[in-house]
Amino acid sequence: MLRSKELFVGAMGFCLAVSAFGMQALAEPDQVPTLDKLTGSYKYAGDRTKEEAAVKASSDTATAGMGRMTLKRALPRLQASTRIPESLTITLQGDQITFKMDDHSVTVPKDGSSASAKTAFGETADVSFDTKTATLRQSVAKTGGVKTNTFRFNEAGQLVMRVHVTNSKLAAPVTFSPHYTK
Repeated sequence: MLRSKELFVGAMGFCLAVSAFGMQALAEPDQVPTLDKLTGSYKYAGDRTKEEAAVKASSDTATAGMGRMTLKRALPRLQASTRIPESLTITLQGDQITFKMDDHSVTVPKDGSSASAKTAFGETADVSFDTKTATLRQSVAKTGGVKTNTFRFNEAGQLVMRVHVTNSKLAAPVTFSPHYTK
């Protein structure tokens, strides 16, 4: 019975977090930023405690049905995928775009084709950036995980990185939207 109450409380927290992010998303313009506008260095500008609580609630809902052993293997990967970077730098050099989030960086072709990169767990990920939608997509074939980061500017001029993490083993996607200032 206790587990059911925990799941219910976690689900309610997730619903509240989604509602809060949904309201925030309505206030953000949906215009896709150009690469020249995206390039630059950014610092995290959100409320870390509040944002991490929302990520945790979303993650708890996504992993609710997992068995103990599966959860033990999946949780470190999920936590690494949903870590909120303190800094973000986007640079354009020739035909290459580099995204640096804290101490991890990935360089992808500007034309949208894929490049290979290593995850924090040493797995190979296919990474691409779609300039038409300003979306960085990372997929790991070994685990079936996909993480997309979609970039927009809100009315206050902050860069909003909408993060969406999916995997066939998760009951629901994990989503959150940290804000950054230049």
